[in-house]
Amino acid sequence: MFPKSGPWLCLAFAMSLFFGVESYSMRAASIKTFPISRNIFMSVSSNDALIPGKQKRENRYSSLKEMKSFDIPKARRPSVDTGLRYRSDDWLRNFLSIPKSFVLGRIWFHLRANTLLAALVVALHKFGVPAKIPILGHTLLGSFLGLLLVFRTNSAYARFYEARGYWTKTQSTCRNLALNLVTHIYPHSPKSVEKFMIILAAFPDALCFSCLSGSAPLPRHVLEVLGVQRSEDLKVKPATQLLYQMNQVAHEAAMESPSSGRDFLEATHLAEVSHLVAVLADLLSNCEKIVRTPVPLSYSRHTSRFLTLWCGTLPFALVGQLGVLTLPVVAVACWCLFGIEEIGHLIEQPFVGDITPTGDENGQTKGETAPLVRRAAKTQPYDIGLPAYKLAREIRTEVMEIGAMAAADII
Repeated sequence: MFPKSGPWLCLAFAMSLFFGVESYSMRAASIKTFPISRNIFMSVSSNDALIPGKQKRENRYSSLKEMKSFDIPKARRPSVDTGLRYRSDDWLRNFLSIPKSFVLGRIWFHLRANTLLAALVVALHKFGVPAKIPILGHTLLGSFLGLLLVFRTNSAYARFYEARGYWTKTQSTCRNLALNLVTHIYPHSPKSVEKFMIILAAFPDALCFSCLSGSAPLPRHVLEVLGVQRSEDLKVKPATQLLYQMNQVAHEAAMESPSSGRDFLEATHLAEVSHLVAVLADLLSNCEKIVRTPVPLSYSRHTSRFLTLWCGTLPFALVGQLGVLTLPVVAVACWCLFGIEEIGHLIEQPFVGDITPTGDENGQTKGETAPLVRRAAKTQPYDIGLPAYKLAREIRTEVMEIGAMAAADII
């Protein structure tokens, strides 16, 4: 059992933890190393037997000097380039990085309000004011709340997964289209193919522009292909305009070819090019469907209201049994539930405008940050959404490399 001062010490500790989390994170950021034991990491190498005793001692002494301290290992992050994923032994670093969590910053106001309410309930109970209710209601409603949060999060993740599938299909279609052009169409329509490849390389960035609802300006090279100074000067969407130009150039390729109308295989390849352009149009429509179709507002609002009422009344249900321990228990429970709800809100819009290290990959400076770009600037790729700029850049680079490879083979 706790001594008489124990409950108040627990209360003071919990309050300092939740209201001093920001200052704690700043202090923790300045601590980069910690001392280790003299004997840790010391091992005998197979080559030690060949080294004289004095030199061996000197080598060990220099190794100890180098290992007087070491950095706290960072948690593993998923890597698209190497295929690296998470691992279970990152638990310590993940736990210590809670104060720097992006999700915690988003739910901090709601969490602090519930923690203050829990502290008030504990204080009233301590001074004999009746402030408790039966816990049966929370027990019965907890399952329904869990189902609501699970359905809400699953529906948001389904949109994330679907969006990634559309970008994968876009990359595959652009790759097939580029290979078809440089292999089958270029020999008899070289000028049209060169023009087509330039338009095709601009399409991923135009698709990214549509996925971000125009919240960031179009890259300069896309505007040059479209022949305008600003995207507002277009009568249709940039991606739609590029699709129109692709169909035009495909028709020009048929007119440019001297064997047009006589070579059945050539006509088949041109028909395949038109089909792949139509696939790109379908992918554009699918991405716009995700952007323009949010999860129904009534569902999100009801989940939020239900969660607020359940967590707001939780201290009244627990204070009779837990006493002062109600405060940390309520704080942790609210952090878990609010975090799950917020993650669903974040990934509901799966596209984010990641900023490149140079700052202006897509004609946008860091000072001109739209909401989706500003959100991505505080996180890493795939933390809360798909890095739309990076995906577009990868597709554009591959299309240009296919064109360069074909040109090198011809030369």
